[in-house]
Amino acid sequence: MKKTTIFILAILPIFGFAQSDFCEKNFGESYFPLEIGFEKNITWGNTFYIEKITKKINIDGNEYYKYEQDFQNGTVYDLLLRNQNDTIYMFNEKLKKETILLIAKPEKGIKWTSGKIDDINGSFETPYCNYENLLVVENKYSTGEKEIRYYKKGLGLVAITNRNGIKGICLPNKEEAQSLVQPLTFVGCENEIDTSKITECTKKSIHAYVIKTLKSKNIKPPKEDGILEFKVSISKVGEVSKVEPLNSIAGGNQARKAIKKIIESLPKFIPTKTAEKKAVGTNIKLSIPVRTK
Repeated sequence: MKKTTIFILAILPIFGFAQSDFCEKNFGESYFPLEIGFEKNITWGNTFYIEKITKKINIDGNEYYKYEQDFQNGTVYDLLLRNQNDTIYMFNEKLKKETILLIAKPEKGIKWTSGKIDDINGSFETPYCNYENLLVVENKYSTGEKEIRYYKKGLGLVAITNRNGIKGICLPNKEEAQSLVQPLTFVGCENEIDTSKITECTKKSIHAYVIKTLKSKNIKPPKEDGILEFKVSISKVGEVSKVEPLNSIAGGNQARKAIKKIIESLPKFIPTKTAEKKAVGTNIKLSIPVRTK
């Protein structure tokens, strides 16, 4: 009879602080909030810029917000934006004309000169947040280049992708990043010398737990080799609160169900904590190769 060998190949290093203050930052109900004091960090290729609104400017009877993109190397781009019934207009000072940046009341399929709504319920995972209910916009430029932009209500742009992959994501600022100091910790790993060692120890401990538990199971082998993926949510008290299978393999239904139960039975973790000792929820992703022989 065939035996089933199942082991964890990797735990992807995406520990999303999905319930932290940073991920829930909110500046209102718009997909492109315009208010003085708004500020966030965005990566752009190998660099990043600080995006902020500094003041209001009146042009031909219309009130615009000055939207600065400061790349910290002396390069600053200024945009003039206004909101009219939740349509965002951008004023071109050189051409003395407006273009639509983001259309009001978005519905899937709606188009304008440079954009199209791909989705109104999109999602995007970054190393910091797992965003849901996003507005997904495809932008096409005169050069022929296309970008996909992801907008969150109350925060605006949170990610940009193109044919080469991720072009930019929203980052916590320095203070917010430093506040996420206690990673998700498997009990017994808390005395490691730094956060990276704690995380590595936690990965190995999860691996060991799953392997040990699988050895006691008599699982029907699937028809072929494959990789089963799971999204695992850890609550702010350190317990596994949800395990979501992300795929399947031929004849591997029993193996998937068995592994899901094992992940659900993981012992209680020491939860992720901020510098203020506030516990927050964490999401991890497991990739588990299933081989038959």
